[in-house]
Amino acid sequence: MKIIIDPQDPSPKFRQLMTQIQRQIVGGVLKPGDKLLSVRKLAAELNINPMTISRCYQLMEKQGWLERKRGVGMLVKRDGLHARMEDRFGFIEPALRALMTDAREVGYSKSEVMALVMQHWDEE
Repeated sequence: MKIIIDPQDPSPKFRQLMTQIQRQIVGGVLKPGDKLLSVRKLAAELNINPMTISRCYQLMEKQGWLERKRGVGMLVKRDGLHARMEDRFGFIEPALRALMTDAREVGYSKSEVMALVMQHWDEE
C-alpha cells in the first residue's frame, strides 16, 4: 500500500488517505482480505497523527470498505465490495469533466482530446 499525503493539498489528511485507499481497492491494488498497516505503523510511516489514521479507518469501516478482525487488524472487506467496484467512474469523473471543459474552451475537438489521451496513456 503506497500512500502519499500532500501537505499542499487543502483537503484534510484523513480524506487524502481515505481516497487513496479507496482508489487502491477499486483499482485492485488492495484486494478483499488484504490487511492494512496498523494505525501506529502507518502514522509513523506518513509522519502524521495516529488519530488521523484511526478516523480514516473508522469511517471506511462504517462505509463498508474495511472490516476489523479482532487480533488481526483492519482488512479490506470481503463482502459487499462488488457495488463499490462499479463506482470506479466516480473517482475520475470530476477530473474528466474539467478536462472536457478546458479542452472545449481552448478549441480542441473530441477526436483531438481522444488522441491526446491515447498518446499520454502509458506515461506516468
